[in-house]
Amino acid sequence: LKESMDIIQKVPDVSPEKIIEAIVAPHKGKVVMIDMWNTWCSPCRAAIAENEPFKSGELADDDIIWIYLADESSPLNLYVGLIPDIKGLHYRLSAEQAEAISKRFGIDGIPYYIFVTRDGKIEGRPDLRDHDLFKKTIIEEVNRK
Repeated sequence: LKESMDIIQKVPDVSPEKIIEAIVAPHKGKVVMIDMWNTWCSPCRAAIAENEPFKSGELADDDIIWIYLADESSPLNLYVGLIPDIKGLHYRLSAEQAEAISKRFGIDGIPYYIFVTRDGKIEGRPDLRDHDLFKKTIIEEVNRK
């Protein structure tokens, strides 16, 4: 449990409205894929399982940063049991932080993807629930050097 807890990133101490910018700030110039999910969300877990192999295959690139945002509605014991098998940076948000992100992007359900281009453009991308488009979008942005 302790080792799993150690892989949870410290959530930046900023207002909930600034949380996305604070989380992506250290990754300037990289392609950042943010996955909004929770442990109790079966479609989220299925999407993660489908996307995970891409990270060691077609999407194996140091210029891609994988960020996973779950909130406190995910039971901590289940959350820390699942995240070691998901390659990326893991943040556990407060309900207030998750709500601010939801309002900002008009999130209609999870999984929900937020895509950050190399030049720092942050956009909500529910269309990336389509796994082929997910891969294509990331590859195109990585190749845009």
